[in-house]
Amino acid sequence: MAWNEPRPALPAIVCAVDDNFELPARVALQSLAAAHEECLDDLRVVILYDTLSSDAQTRLRVHGDRLGLKLELVESPPVDPRFPVLRRYTAAIYLRLNVHHVLADESRVLYLDSDLVILDDLRELLTLPMDGHAIGAVRDSARPTMSRGGALPSWGQGEFPPEREYFNSGVLLLDLDECRATGVLDRAGDILLREPEVARFPDQDALNWSAADDWLRLDRKWNTFAMSIMASRDDYVHVAEDLVSLDSLVRAERTASILHFSGRDKPWQDTCPPSWSRDRYREFLRAVEGAVR
Repeated sequence: MAWNEPRPALPAIVCAVDDNFELPARVALQSLAAAHEECLDDLRVVILYDTLSSDAQTRLRVHGDRLGLKLELVESPPVDPRFPVLRRYTAAIYLRLNVHHVLADESRVLYLDSDLVILDDLRELLTLPMDGHAIGAVRDSARPTMSRGGALPSWGQGEFPPEREYFNSGVLLLDLDECRATGVLDRAGDILLREPEVARFPDQDALNWSAADDWLRLDRKWNTFAMSIMASRDDYVHVAEDLVSLDSLVRAERTASILHFSGRDKPWQDTCPPSWSRDRYREFLRAVEGAVR
């Protein structure tokens, strides 16, 4: 590339947000800006929503402006009410299944859950060759295979090898052209409508079923679980010690590029157990809260 040629635009970073996760979304944006101080102009952020109050929309826009981020809020068609909504999840989890239709002009996006922080430059991930795969994801740290941790409770029984790898849907590198061509996101929605009572981790189970092992394996640094928090629960059992030790997963938190607070205990809650990851998150949370005083 000649010195005076414009750089190719990076894929958009997409989050799906409702009022329950609007504050965590602002924390994620705070961390994104902190990790990209020298290249903020290269980033584009799209917030997808179907139900988001006008006050929450204003807070997100003001926060994006304050950080210097190019941020766009895009209203998505309402989530199909027939999709299962379990106690731990809100309907916004399903917006990722429609991103290829809602963002019809985008050829690739990086989808991020709101309960995470970005600790390193994402440009390496945004430009990663996908080699024809529609989905790039990280193997789930707590349930790395179909047979571990209760994933795919019925859909996968007898259909998939029990040791087939199972990915987490909180960070998804999506080739939207391939998603449209293969129908992988549409199939995920279809199985949820056909058998809504089966899913335990609804969108995630459906995506793993639909992808059928055809997905690009991303480095764990791009979706590192805050395992120290999960493992502090009295009822936590690490079912995959033979595949990846709990100790190695806890150590990985310190070198994460994206630190994901999957699980029931969230770092913005007063009840969250103490840990290095919780404290790191709260540094960004304090910056967000301080900015609105």
